[in-house]
This record gives sequence, C-alpha cells and structure tokens, in this order.
Amino acid sequence: MNRYHILIVDDELNRCKVLDYRLKKSGYNTTFTTSPSEAINIFRKENIDIVISDIKMGEMSGIELLKHLREIDPLVNVILITAFGKTEELILNALRNGAFDFLEKVEDADYLLQIVERGIKNREEKLKYLYLREKENIESVNDFIGEDEKIKKIIDYVKRISKTDSTVLITGETGTGKELIARMIHRFSKRNNFNFISFNCASLNPNLIESELFGYKKGAFTGAYTNKDGLIKVANNGTLFLDEIAEMDFSLQVKLLRVLQEREVTPVGSTEPVLVDVRIISATNKNIDDEVKSGKFRLDLFYRLNVIRIDIPPLRERSNDIPLIFNYYVTYFAKKFGKQIKNIDEEVYKILKSYNWPGNVRELINIVERVVVIKNDEHIKATDIPIFKDKMIKVDMEKKDFIPQKLEDVEKRVILDTLKFCNFDKKEVSKILGINLSTLYRKLKYYNIEDL
Repeated sequence: MNRYHILIVDDELNRCKVLDYRLKKSGYNTTFTTSPSEAINIFRKENIDIVISDIKMGEMSGIELLKHLREIDPLVNVILITAFGKTEELILNALRNGAFDFLEKVEDADYLLQIVERGIKNREEKLKYLYLREKENIESVNDFIGEDEKIKKIIDYVKRISKTDSTVLITGETGTGKELIARMIHRFSKRNNFNFISFNCASLNPNLIESELFGYKKGAFTGAYTNKDGLIKVANNGTLFLDEIAEMDFSLQVKLLRVLQEREVTPVGSTEPVLVDVRIISATNKNIDDEVKSGKFRLDLFYRLNVIRIDIPPLRERSNDIPLIFNYYVTYFAKKFGKQIKNIDEEVYKILKSYNWPGNVRELINIVERVVVIKNDEHIKATDIPIFKDKMIKVDMEKKDFIPQKLEDVEKRVILDTLKFCNFDKKEVSKILGINLSTLYRKLKYYNIEDL
C-alpha cells in the first residue's frame, strides 16, 4: 500500500464501497464515509491527500463540503462526482471554489485512477512550490524599495489593481524588479492563498514551452510516459507570471490568447480542453509597442495582456533611491552572512549615484552582496565598491590633449596611483583592480615596484 491517503464521501454506501475497492486494489490508503460532516472531522484528524466527493448529497452538497475542506487545507485537491453531466454553470461554480476535477458516474476505473494520479501529482507540486515560496520568503526581500515619487505611485497603483482579476503587463529594463512587482500584486490579491507560478518565456524552445505551460497527455510524444499538468493548470485559482513575454513564439501566442479568451487550456496530445481560472501577469524588457508594430507580437494578444500597464523606471532615473536600496541590502546580507557593518562612507553614495547602472537594481544587489561577503571589518569605504576602479581608470577619449601611450605605461601608472590611494594596502588594490593578489605581486615585480 502506498503512502497516499484518499477520503471518499458519498451518501450512497454502495458507491463508497465501489470506489474504496478500486482504489485499494491500486494500492491507495482509503477511508470512506456517507456523511459530509463526518468527512470534515476525518479530514481534520487524518493526513488526507485527495478527496473524492459526490456533488449532490442530502446533508451537504459536494461544493459546500469543498469550501469547508479548503478552509482547513487550501492545498487539498477535491475531485467531484456528478451523475447529471458537467454543465458549464456547474463546472464554473466548482472551479471558482477550487475543485480539482470531475468524475462522471461511469464504470471507467482507468479514468478514475488517471484523475487521482494527476490530483496527487498536482498536490505534490503545490506542496513543493509552497516549500520553495516559504524558503524564498525567509531568504529574500519581498518589498519594492524606494521613496521616489514614481515608485510611490507604482506601489499605490499595485495595491489598488491587486483587488481585480485583470491581466497586467509590466515593462522595464532588465533588473528593475518586474517579477517583484508581480509577486506584490499576487500577495495583495484575493488569490494569495493559491500558487504564484513564474515562467521565463525565453528559457526553452517553443516545443518544450508548450508542454511546460499547457501540459501533455500520456503518449503525446516520445518520453511522455504519464499525464502532466502544465503550469497554467498548476496556477489554477492563483497567478501565472510570464516573464519575457515578447520572446514567446508566434504559434504559442495564439494558444495563450485562447487561454485568456476562453479560460481553458488544452494539453498537448489532447482534444478536450480543461477550464482554468488563473490571473496572468506578463513582463518584458523590450519595447513591446515596437514589437507589435513590426508584426513580431500579435496585436490581439497584446490587447488582452495590456489591460493594466505598469512601466518601471530604470534605477538611473531614481538615483536618490540608491542609498536607501544600498543600506537595505547591506543590512540584509550582513544578517545573512553573519557580518557586522556599522559605518558607510559618504563617498560610497556619491560613487553609486554617479554610476549609470545598466543592470539596475539587480546589479546593485549583486555589488552589495560582493562587498559584504569580502568585508573583514565593520566599515564600508569607497575603495570597497567594485565600480570605483572603473571611475579611476576612465579615460576621456574626447579630450583634445589626448596623447597615445604604451599600455604598459598606463597599467604601471594605474597600479601606482591605486597603491597611493589605498595607502599601499595590496589587498585593497587587488580588489579595486579586479585581479588576484598573486597577479598584483607579479605585476609589481615586473614594473620594479615590488619593494613598495
């Protein structure tokens, strides 16, 4: 008998026994009851993975039972049994309340087991995602940091639009925090008890993206040994974040459009669509308006995605936020790595604010982490900042008095100037110049300055 525990609820005892027999025969641990109230008590006491419940029962409907169970465990997957056919109204009502799937009262034991297997796999994926999300909440920062007026307006806007289910398109350069904004929208929304699934549309080839997003049926292609739910289905009732949406293949754009229009997804190898209720947030670092004009991105899909638009400014356009972000992450990484940072020179902020930040906030975070990791004292100085060396050796090629020089002469002078600047602290010099200490010693010897 395997470790998965299934609870069967039906007010007709014979149907309970039939389902119980079939599932036990397949190795599942099962419990059945004819009372929805008793089912709730069992569910509170037992570790239940899947619930199979009749929809129409005298004491309580299956959908009412579903609501009670999801209050106890929002991740539970409930399969509803209906003898009256899957009407659109019934399906929508059940999906809105979190039903996983339906089983019509048919004598198809194989189909029953397929649904149960998918339900268990889906629950495993949700539990895994929940673990990763909780781990991420501990290890990362969840708030968008900034006091710039543009950022304040964006955060206020995010809180207001989060209450809706409208699609959102987030634009901005690489590293500006597009996914962080998407996670904030999900966190403030009524969907926050369900999955937030993030997918990068440029990460895989189109064929793999299709199977990842839409799922596939067993035998759909070589290697499809079992049915697999796509990320759209895994995100059901929650939020799907599609990063780099402008990179999505044109053929897949058509299928995504259908998901938005019909609220259904058809797995690869299947002809039967599955209804889904998912909010889609997309993001791009490209000028998507230009992509639409050039015909690289479908206009009809763009209209569907661009219901609510958020444009995140690059870091260089809100330079006054740089010290705030720097300080925040210094504290964050100091705590993470067990370091003590008590002082930061004002010159540090001047250097940071004068830099162009092509990698935006992500680049700044990486620099803070590097600085904190290698610090052996409690004081951050200008010479600790990696971009400081770029400022030191920058040559203004537009100056009319420019005189060509040998590369060796330039390198020797840079090393000497840096040594003087760092009071001949060779470790600091090697950090600023971005070379190993052993390499620095070799160069000092080569230029006959090893005795300094």
